[in-house]
Amino acid sequence: MELEIIRWIQQLRNPVFDFIFYVITQFGDQLVFIGISLILYWTIDKKLAHKFVFAYMISALANTLFKQLFKRIRPFYYQGISSEEAWRTTGYSFPSGHAQAAGVIGFTALHEAKSRNMKWLHVVGWMFMILVPFSRLYLGQHFLSDVIVGVLLAYLLAYLSFKLVDLMKDDEHIYTLMLAPLFIIALFFTQHHDIYIAAGGFVGFALGYFIEKKYIGFDVKAIWWVQIIKVVIGLSVVFAIKEGLKFVFPEMLIFDFIRYMLIGGWAAIGAPLLFKYGQRYLQKKVS
Repeated sequence: MELEIIRWIQQLRNPVFDFIFYVITQFGDQLVFIGISLILYWTIDKKLAHKFVFAYMISALANTLFKQLFKRIRPFYYQGISSEEAWRTTGYSFPSGHAQAAGVIGFTALHEAKSRNMKWLHVVGWMFMILVPFSRLYLGQHFLSDVIVGVLLAYLLAYLSFKLVDLMKDDEHIYTLMLAPLFIIALFFTQHHDIYIAAGGFVGFALGYFIEKKYIGFDVKAIWWVQIIKVVIGLSVVFAIKEGLKFVFPEMLIFDFIRYMLIGGWAAIGAPLLFKYGQRYLQKKVS
């Protein structure tokens, strides 16, 4: 039944739709999460960024656990299902990681639309939770049940994560840091790539977030052109760490952990330090 749904959807395939849905599916990718979380952290609201990262990491760990538990193969292995991304796709199908990522982003958008009275965020949230999962069906990457469970699981975990962080009150940096050793312990029980990068990112961010909140107190507010400079410089360094260190480090899981730990550390403490003192310098120059 689910294969027939994908075959029916793929009857719509043409070069224009292929391009559109390939672009849409990227919004459930890891790079989009990194971009959103860092823009939130550097320019909008550090606590909201912390909630978002916390929810996303919990969802990512749950996704890896379920995939290893169910080990469902992807649709494109079946006759009549095509996918141009098959050659570079790894891992199992259930539940969809892209759908889960879209679910966390969608929940965050809907949550903030209500708390900040920004109705346009409702549209953004629903677009993420509908279009990204549909793109996974169109591209032959996932079954319908993969994307439905992915979105619902992400929404539930994001809701619980936000509630849990609220219970931490103003000590969220302490409790988050206390969770970091659990991610490291998990590495001794698995050799899965996604676990290593999630653990690295979480450990780096948790440690950086703790230090930043306790000792630095970076203020995200700035005039618009300074915000743009912050994002451009900050993301450029992230890209340099993520891609540049691939040419330095050997292809081993532990070095994936280190790369993402450096990204998390740069995002949470390195960039805020640079921005804090850089903004002071720019303000003196302008004045």
